[in-house]
Amino acid sequence: MTYKDVYDLYIQLLHIYEKNEKYQGAYQKKIDYYKRQFFLTEDIVQKIFVLNQLIKIYEEKRGRIVQCCSEEYFS
Repeated sequence: MTYKDVYDLYIQLLHIYEKNEKYQGAYQKKIDYYKRQFFLTEDIVQKIFVLNQLIKIYEEKRGRIVQCCSEEYFS
């Protein structure tokens, strides 16, 4: 797998997260920061790193939603 393949995969994943996300809330500042960093980077490896950080934010939020739902279900 090349850097270009990884980059394309991350872009697709980020697009899906953003399409399904209605409201970022407390994470919006972090998301905005990394989006600005993405446009400032020049190297594809740096872009992949920034995309990875954005995806981690979305996954962290998704994890909290799943935890909240499971606590509600089992209570």
